[in-house]
Amino acid sequence: MNDNNVLITGTPRSGTTLTCHLLNKLPETVALHEPMRGSQFRSPAAVCELVGRFCQEQRGSILARKRATSKQQDGVVPDNPIGTGRSGSGLRERLVSHGEVVIDKELSPNFVLAVKQPGAFTATLDQLVTCFPVYAIVRNPLATLASWTSVPLAVQRGQFPIVERFDPDLKLGLAGAADELDRQIQLLGWFHARIRRYLSDEAIIHYEAIVETSGKALAVVQPAAATLEVPLESRNTSELYDHERMLRIGERLLGSEGAHWELYSKQSVEGLLEDLSQPVP
Repeated sequence: MNDNNVLITGTPRSGTTLTCHLLNKLPETVALHEPMRGSQFRSPAAVCELVGRFCQEQRGSILARKRATSKQQDGVVPDNPIGTGRSGSGLRERLVSHGEVVIDKELSPNFVLAVKQPGAFTATLDQLVTCFPVYAIVRNPLATLASWTSVPLAVQRGQFPIVERFDPDLKLGLAGAADELDRQIQLLGWFHARIRRYLSDEAIIHYEAIVETSGKALAVVQPAAATLEVPLESRNTSELYDHERMLRIGERLLGSEGAHWELYSKQSVEGLLEDLSQPVP
């Protein structure tokens, strides 16, 4: 196991890109946002070799060229890959694209390289934990689903092609779902179940803790994060989400069963619903 190659997974729209953005503020650390393409992941049995080779290639490029492959905006990893503007479909606009990021800091050969790839890494988590340190970011289930409904990603439809390809049972379950929201809740439960099964409590980081500690909660990934003091504000009840729709989602979510209740209590969702019902000052 190469402790200097660290993998980041988690539920989609839980703060994994924010995590990369914050880690990139630290010395001796480079964090890449979904740099690999889904088509590269063909066999779960070969995933350790695939990811190890990719990390080796990126380390070489970073040290020699000060460039690395990543989803990026203007050559850097932003704190959020989705913007506040809306497209003609009413969904928020995607800000990032595959390209190269510029690494403008001095690094030793043993710098920490963090790679974030929530879908593929969660689908192959049972293999990856035998080869790399892996951490997962999770977020309040209601806020996660509210974000899913606002973005131009497959999760907005309750789908995730790469994880369905690796888990036929999940694909079958999603196909038999009653509606879009039912698919989303099933998919959310699947992510939480795998994260809970294969990672220790210490390796599961809550978005809310990252916000509350100004990033210091990431010290479990990179100890230097204990020095972070980045002003952060929770987006769990963001005005970018349809609050009326959140109330309906919350009602259905509270009636559901799944592994999402192993990492968050129903009271945490009820608390968000109470916040939404408060009149705006």
